[in-house]
Order: sequence, then C-alpha cells, then structure tokens
Amino acid sequence: MVFKLKEKTMVLQRLYRDYVCYVEEISVVEEDYLWQDVSVYVDDPRSIQEFLIVRTRGGSLGAYMIAENLSIIREFAEILKAMRDFRMHLQTSIRVEHYVKQFMSWLPRTYTVRYCRADSKTFKPHCLHRKGAIRLTIDNVKKLEPTASPYFIKRIGTAPVYGYVNEKGELVAMSGVGFLTRKSFAISYTETKPEYRSQGIAKCLTSLSSGPLISKGLVGVYSADITNEPSLRVARALGFLPYLDLMCFYS
Repeated sequence: MVFKLKEKTMVLQRLYRDYVCYVEEISVVEEDYLWQDVSVYVDDPRSIQEFLIVRTRGGSLGAYMIAENLSIIREFAEILKAMRDFRMHLQTSIRVEHYVKQFMSWLPRTYTVRYCRADSKTFKPHCLHRKGAIRLTIDNVKKLEPTASPYFIKRIGTAPVYGYVNEKGELVAMSGVGFLTRKSFAISYTETKPEYRSQGIAKCLTSLSSGPLISKGLVGVYSADITNEPSLRVARALGFLPYLDLMCFYS
C-alpha cells in the first residue's frame, strides 16, 4: 500500500541519506514556494524506503521515483497514469527500466543522465572570460532576459546564477545554481549560444557559481545527458567527478 505524505520532515530525512543524488528532490520539498506544487507518495510513512515525488507546474509534471518492489512500482504507476494528460518526465534507477516500460507505456522515450559531484578536494576553478561575466539579479535579468519565468527570477534571488554579456550588451550564455540545499547544490541553466561555444565561457560561469558554495563546504552536483559530451567535458574540467547514472522517461 502507498501513502501520501502531508508534511516534509520524514521524507527529508530519507532524501538526505544521499544529498548528491537527490539534490533536486530535496530542494523542491524544502523550499515553500516549490513545495506548494509537490506531492509525495511513500511505501511506509515511518521508514520510507521507496518514494515517488511529483511536481506539477503549468501543463508539465516532473516525477522522481525510487522503488524496486514490484507492487509499489505498480501503485506508483497508477498514480502517474491518472495524471498522464501532463507532459511528463520521470527520473528513476536504471535497474527498474523494464518495469517502467511495462507499467508506464505512455512514457515511450528515454535518455540517461549522468550525475557528477565536486567538493573542495576535487573542484578546479576556471577564471578565463571573467571580465564579461556578471551575476544575474532580479533587477538586471529583466533587461537581459525579458522572457525569464517567475521561477527563474525567484531562483536568482536565492542562489548564484551568472551570465556572460557580449560587446553589444547581449546575454549570450549563463550557468548557475538551480537547486540549493543545506548540504549540496545543483548547477542548472547552463546554456551558451552556438557562436560562443567552445571558448571556455560555460566553465567560467559554472566556476563562478560553484566556487563560493564549495568553499563553504557544500557539495556541487552537475548532471547532463550521457551523450552530451561538451557539457560533461565542462564538468570534468572543473573537477566534477562521475557519481551515478539515472534513467529518464518522458512523454
């Protein structure tokens, strides 16, 4: 039997057992403005070995599942089936690929994401291109990125996100912290316009975002599709070492 949790405490204790792998899940549960869109389902409210975290926003649904018990996976599948009108993205262990394909046939497409981690012992700062880098703020992002979502604007008020501005004053690259917990953080928003790629700009922005947090003792998390070699090359150059591969299913 699966139970729906009404409060955060127990699931946060479970998630913090691996604050690298679950940095995104911890963040959406911890932060009140994200928690309002989150539902958590567990196998046992007292011990919580297996869980499904579901976050809805607009017409999209993001789900994180840790489960190996066949009956629990089937119940989690029924919960997601009732919400399959959403554009859905599910992240889970590669070990349960067969069961996801069996019980969640509406998620036909897949890819594998590689999680990498860095701490004060492995992190390698990169300062090239620092001259054109600026920290994005609630004030300047309105000018540089007029289409920025309310969630992104909220994020840059609480966690470092850096942009690179060209000689015309245009924002041509950015990278920064998308999820932040008391023990770890995850790099997100990493994007560079094609004509500015392969110049080390992404490394610089990611370094600027990560360095101060790693110096405070937090563990940095960098994730990318395993086929995205340019992104993984940025991670390796900065000292983010491979940690775990997870599988993603989406509609």
